[in-house]
Order: sequence, then C-alpha cells, then structure tokens
Amino acid sequence: MNQLTLKFPFSKRYYEQDYFVSSNNYSAFKLIDSWPNWPGKWLNIFGERGSGKTHLSKILEKKIKKTKLIDAKEIENKIIEELHTLDCLIIDNYSNNINEKILYSILNQSKQRDVFILIKSITSIKHYNFELEDLSSRINSFIFIGIELPTDDLLKVIIVKTLSDKQINISPKLIDFIINNIERSYEKMFKFLKALDELSLSTGKSININLIKKVLNK
Repeated sequence: MNQLTLKFPFSKRYYEQDYFVSSNNYSAFKLIDSWPNWPGKWLNIFGERGSGKTHLSKILEKKIKKTKLIDAKEIENKIIEELHTLDCLIIDNYSNNINEKILYSILNQSKQRDVFILIKSITSIKHYNFELEDLSSRINSFIFIGIELPTDDLLKVIIVKTLSDKQINISPKLIDFIINNIERSYEKMFKFLKALDELSLSTGKSININLIKKVLNK
C-alpha cells in the first residue's frame, strides 16, 4: 500500500486548465501531471464533492488517448473485455458499489494488460471492508491520495486571481461576503465567478453586493 502524503507549503499558486493548484491538492495534481511515470498502475483519489476530483480526471483524460471514464454503478462484466483497448480506466463515484468479483477481475486484467486504473471516491477505498480476501490484497496495492476542500485563504486567492485576470478589482468585504455565502467547492467558485463576470458585462455594472446576491440566488 502506497500512501502519498506530501506537505507543500508554497506561496506561488498557478492554474492548469482552470485547475487551481495549492497545498490542498498539490500531490494529487503532480501525480496526474506526471503520468505515465507513476509509482504504480492503480490510483485512488478521494475527497469531498467539490474538491476537484472530476477536474483532475479530465486533465488525465487529455493526456491519454485511450481512456474510458465510467460511473461505478454502471460497471458490468463487459468492461473487462474492453480493457485491452484502453490505456487507462477511470472509475467515478466509487462507494463500494461494484460487484467484488467484477472489480477483482478488472484489477487482474488491468495488471496483465498494463492498464492504469484511477478510482475516484469520497472516502479512501482502503477503508471499505471487502469479503474477497484477494480483492482486499489488490486494494492495498493502490496509491492513495486525498484532496481537501479549499480553505478560506485559498478561495480568496482564487477570487482575486480570477477577477484580476479580467482587470476587475473587488473589495475585501465583498470577497468575505462571497466566501461566507457560497458552497466550499472549486467547481462552484469558478462557475460563480464566471456567472458574476457575465452578469456584470451584460448589465454594464461594476461588481457590487446586489450583483453578487443575484448570482448567489440563481
């Protein structure tokens, strides 16, 4: 079992295809970005909804030609037959909701065919109790990386950086209001800022509390 825990206290943050990288998600991003030079073929990225797992998998999809993304609840035996056509299989929304024999076969076949496996989940898959001992053994061979929801400080940086790129200045009071009233999520924040900018342009008004409330209430 490989548990990657990387502390990365750095001040410089940057975008990668609209993915904001910070200490919260740095180790996960760097591993995705380093494909195919992974320490193993099987990876489990876990974290709360909105922590950026989907965006990371999209970045990986763009790096690999033969990739299949499938929701865990849609996994059936036929996926095993498709593995020989893939370089990477990405399984989304895993919550111990795949037949254990099928999952075991997927991992065995992927190992034989040199296929990468990425499983995304809210909780680390190592915490599930599997009835098949052989499957438990396979699960222990995964690389496990957790990503956290953005902190207030990171959300502030995202707001300032995103808006400043559009030559828009925003007061600290408005920033605090946004953070206190929006779901703590990378995805929600980027969608909110995009909608706020579009509303500001369409109305010809500078960003103010009324525009912010209008977008938040949509």
